[in-house]
Amino acid sequence: MALVVVYVLIYAFFRESLPEKWSVDSAKIIEILNYGGAGGDLDNSFAVTAALFGLIGVDNLDIFTCLVSALFLFFATHDIRRAGDFFSRLLLIAPCIMLNMFAPSKETVVLIMTMFITVSAIYFRTSKKFTFVSFLFLYVVYGIFVRQYYLLIVGVFFGVYWLWRRPLKYHLLAAAIAAGAILAAPSSVLQTLQSPRDTSNAYAEQIGSDNRTAFTNVASPATGPGFLVNYVYAGTVLITPVLYFQTASDFFMQLMIGAMLIILYRARKKARRGHDRFEVRFFASLFIAHILVQLIFEPDLGSFTRHLTSVLLYLIAIKVAERKPFLP
Repeated sequence: MALVVVYVLIYAFFRESLPEKWSVDSAKIIEILNYGGAGGDLDNSFAVTAALFGLIGVDNLDIFTCLVSALFLFFATHDIRRAGDFFSRLLLIAPCIMLNMFAPSKETVVLIMTMFITVSAIYFRTSKKFTFVSFLFLYVVYGIFVRQYYLLIVGVFFGVYWLWRRPLKYHLLAAAIAAGAILAAPSSVLQTLQSPRDTSNAYAEQIGSDNRTAFTNVASPATGPGFLVNYVYAGTVLITPVLYFQTASDFFMQLMIGAMLIILYRARKKARRGHDRFEVRFFASLFIAHILVQLIFEPDLGSFTRHLTSVLLYLIAIKVAERKPFLP
């Protein structure tokens, strides 16, 4: 609760003094709201998000964003019992506050989605079916109208969920099948999936944005081998950023990513030992699906962090479920 109070005070009195780069996406959305249009060179997700926020009203957006974020923080910090748990959650929450909670953005919508899926399961103890249907409905609708790659996340989720407790040979087989599918895929499909990384960074350079952690594809995404090379390269940059960037913030990001991976590793380790619970399997598979899809096209460490922290409640749900199951 103390963290929620601190956040609200900063939001109310010191938000204007925060770095502008924390609210770049928000500025684009507000511009569309105020002046109309579809965002120029931007993808349609900005225009659709602006239309959603238009239902709330420009004058009400600040209060709406603060309320959504405060509620998210309340659930993210609820039921902390040990110092270790507090610091591990703080590693996840701090970047989310900085990147997602001081201005209305596309991630504001994602925060609402993840809250609905997790909070209804943890605190209202709905049912496994309700949780699954809620996830499927929200992701499909969001994927159709806002971000199409959320449909890909749904597909990857089913694969990860099926592989969750299976031996290594099944994972290797799945990786081989995925690689084969990429090699056989039409170049237009591969280009559509992976070119946003280069397009986004080209646009950022065009408007004079100085993004220190931005990186481009090292091979042509229009070919299967090039797509795979870019995917592996992106994995090394985004999962192990300290290999490429050595500032204090990069080391902090590495700690955050490490904390995420440890939670997922421990969850799977317990599942392999026979302590397999639907809640852990479901939320871990969903979070892993987000990671695997983001590696395809994310253009920089900040965007990757912004996206993953917007769904951090899935990791909180895993930690809660490890103590006691909450879905009948």
